[in-house]
Amino acid sequence: MKNIGLVLLAMMIAVSCATTETVSDSDDSAGGERSPYLKIDNEVVEEFVLEELDEFEQQLYLNRNRLTDQFSTIQHDLPEQFTREVTFEEQQVDRYAGYRVQILSTRDVVHADTTRDHFVAWADSTIDGYKPNAYVHFRQPYYRVRAGDFSNREKAIEFSRLIKEDYPEAWIVHDRIEPERVPADTTRFRFLEIEITEDEPEQVIVD
Repeated sequence: MKNIGLVLLAMMIAVSCATTETVSDSDDSAGGERSPYLKIDNEVVEEFVLEELDEFEQQLYLNRNRLTDQFSTIQHDLPEQFTREVTFEEQQVDRYAGYRVQILSTRDVVHADTTRDHFVAWADSTIDGYKPNAYVHFRQPYYRVRAGDFSNREKAIEFSRLIKEDYPEAWIVHDRIEPERVPADTTRFRFLEIEITEDEPEQVIVD
């Protein structure tokens, strides 16, 4: 009888990977009473008399279908952001990945700091349409001065070409950027030419 209880318990655990079917009762040849039996994948496992089971085994047998339905429809109360599917495009977006223009690489920290300050002042007074910032990065043994924040590689190339005459070491590098300092896609980089007249200086935009 103990084996019958174990069979019933094992069948409840395996309900997700095996089809369990309880068929109608059959007539007992001796007493004429109906005896239930279990059938798995169209094969009769064991026939037994319900009244001969102990109280726990009877309740297990009588409630097996209700328990199966309950656990097969269980739901996880997880926030939507953890259950929804993330698109490929969302996985690839990184607002801080971009490009900068490296204008100097040196072992002299003073030279690096001076170049950064000089570049910011120079760009502010000579470049129209975009006011780039400059940054000093240290990676032993070099201090690297990099300018601008670009999410678009073509924009970074356009800017490097503009400043290359004054900063011949200018070249494009991948870097972490400040998204709020990225120029608009419609931005045109150009110099301001200062034309000195007898009255007062006048700034003229030259393409």
